[in-house]
Parts: sequence; structure tokens; C-alpha cells
Amino acid sequence: MPLPDAEEEGLLVEEQLVSRVSPRRWRNTAAVAVLIACVAAALVLVVAPASPAAPASKSPALTRLAAAVPVAPLPPAVAKAAPAAAAPAAAAAAKAAPAAAAAAASAASAASAAHGQNATTAAHAALACKTAEPGDKCYKAVLWAKWIGLVEHPDWYPGLKRATANRLAIQAWLADHKQGDCPKPCKDTTSFPLPPAGKGSPTLFCFSVARQGPEMDTMFMQRQIGSGIFGCDGYAVYSDVSVDIDGYKTILIPSTASGVSTDKTAANSQVFMNTWMSLLTGTKWYDHDFIAKVDPDCVFFPARLRGHAAPYTGQNVFFLNCGKYIPVTMYGALEVFSKSALGAYLSAHQRCEQQFPFNAWGEDKYMTNCLESLGSRTVTALQNFLHDERCWGVDCGNKAAVAFHSFKKVNTWYNCWLLSNHDGY
Repeated sequence: MPLPDAEEEGLLVEEQLVSRVSPRRWRNTAAVAVLIACVAAALVLVVAPASPAAPASKSPALTRLAAAVPVAPLPPAVAKAAPAAAAPAAAAAAKAAPAAAAAAASAASAASAAHGQNATTAAHAALACKTAEPGDKCYKAVLWAKWIGLVEHPDWYPGLKRATANRLAIQAWLADHKQGDCPKPCKDTTSFPLPPAGKGSPTLFCFSVARQGPEMDTMFMQRQIGSGIFGCDGYAVYSDVSVDIDGYKTILIPSTASGVSTDKTAANSQVFMNTWMSLLTGTKWYDHDFIAKVDPDCVFFPARLRGHAAPYTGQNVFFLNCGKYIPVTMYGALEVFSKSALGAYLSAHQRCEQQFPFNAWGEDKYMTNCLESLGSRTVTALQNFLHDERCWGVDCGNKAAVAFHSFKKVNTWYNCWLLSNHDGY
């Protein structure tokens, strides 16, 4: 007997399947199939892609099987129960999709929150350290501790020594003791920030002559608070020793030989004459409207000087500031000259050196007489100019005076500056 081909074998299988299914068993099977089909359809609607899928292909045998199977009508109870049973399943499937989406969104949100929390933690860690900057309350507290607190009350700062404690160490100490609103300074900081040089009109070039010791300490303090000569548009510190003042190097001038004079005033005059020639043979001073020589122990406010000097910008003038004697004189704690006046001196200083005994007079008296002889005009500035204990008296509470003299210790200098400073710190 020849073997049937594939199609005939399929038909035999179909006939056998159909003959074995009783009508009752078929109805039960059909009901279950309907329920399964409904649930499957609901799930397909939820998870199927939006684009229509290509219809599935059927084999010829299965197509004939579907046509050959008699679809008996379902009993009323089953027909009614099938949609009712399918509806909750479809609804549950539809409801499950948003729940799954919500769970996914929640997980994403949690991941985002965790990432944000990590970023916030990193930001807090970065902000946990901050080196104080000019204008910060902590910056002012550090300077006060260094220049007043450690000088007058070293017992307030156990573990700190004024001679060795730099500003970063002081900030760290204040942070540890919760003082001055100070955070810990950052470990990678190598230097403490400095206030910018003052800018204004008219422009000022200011300089001091400082010796090693208390005078140099005062220059360090001025540099760190950004005042005194370091509040001018340009500045210089002349000394017989080379010192780095927080990034600024002093300019060396020849020391006065011991054999020049045994008189202190004469020796001092020679130092200042050397300084003047070192300054004037350079070029920096010539880029400014006024030049001020300021003693290290003179508490000096450059911004206030601008108000006095502005009306005389471009003129050949210098300022007389001490009314103790008649005629009014220029006192050496603060000497202010216009650029034109110093230009006149530079061109004829040899004549003045031959005409006037600067070693006997002192530098301030010598410069006054020399410039007058060269035709420079004097401006008498007594009111709120130089408050000196010898000429006018000193009141550091005055918030208009250009300068106060003399304060030879760093703590008294800084205290006077604080009292007269407008912002009160």
C-alpha cells in the first residue's frame, strides 16, 4: 500500500480528531478557548506594537481543519459567561500596564534621586572647605586674630603662635573652634587670597621705606588688608633687605654707611635721598597723577587722598600738612607730590643738593625748600589730611582724615585703621 502524501495524511488526522470530539466535550473546550483567547487578546493589546503585525500564515491542512470543525452554538449560560469572564481579565491586563509603567517610572525616579543625592553630597563635600576671601566675615576674623588677637591676647588661641601661624592655620583654628563663621580652608590652597589693588581717579603711586623688624611687619599687615600703600594704584616698598611680602618683593636701596654721619637725622636723610633717586630713575611713578611717600607707621587711606588731590590733577603742586609751626610745613609721615612737581625735581635735583644742606635739615624740609625754589606751588591741607600727634592730634574715630601717625606696632596700627574704616570691621 503506497504511503499517503503529506496533504492526505493531514486530512486523515483531521478526520480522526473531529470524530473523537463529542459535542458536549467540544462545547466545554470551546468555552475555555474563548476565555483564553480573550485574555490573550487583552495582553496583545497592551504589549503589541502600534504598527499592525503581518497576518500569520496558515497551512492548507489547518485551514481545512477550521472549516471542517462544526462551530456549535454555545449554550446561553456559557455564551453569557464568556464575555463576563473575559472582561475582568482584559481589564486586569490593561490595568497592569500602567502599574508596570508607574513602577518603572518610580524606579527611574529613585535612580535619579539617588544620583541627585550623590551629586548633592559631592557638592556639600566640595563646600565643606572654603578658603576665606576678601569681603568674607571669616577673612576679617582671620586678619583680626593675626594682627590684634595674637598680639594682645595670645592666650585666647591655644596651639597658635603668632611668629609661625600663617593665615591658613588661623582660619583652620577658627573653624575648629567655631569662631568667625569660618569653614575649614581647602587643603590644596597654597596661599591666602589678597585684596586687589585700589583703583580710582586721580591715580596714586605710593611707596614706603621699611626696615626689617616692626616696620616690615606693618608692611605685611597692610598688604594683607589691602590698605595703606597697597590700596594705591601702584606701590613700592624700599628696604636695605630683600623680603617677599606675600608675593611682592622689596626694592633694595644702598644701606647708609656708618661713616656718613653719627647723627640719626642725617643718616636718615641719606636713606631717603637714595630712595628718591631709585624711584625717579624708574618709570612706574610717571604713569600716575600723584606720588605719595608714606611712613610704615602712618595709617593711610588712599581713597580719601584722592578727594583732596583731584582738584590739582595735572598741576605742579605738593601738599603742606603740618600747622604746628609758622610757616606751615610738609611733615614727612605723609608727603604728597604731583607728577609735574617730581618731574621738576628730577630735572634739577643736583642744583638743590648743592644749594640746600639736606643732611642737616632732614628729607621733608629739604624737599619743601627745593621744590619751592624750582617753582612748584604749595597746597595747604590741614583739615582732615594728616592727623599726627605732633601737628594736629590723633583721633582714629575720624572717618574722613587721610592719615593718622604714628602707630609703630601692628596691633595699634590695625586698631586705628579699624576704628576709622567706614565698614566698621
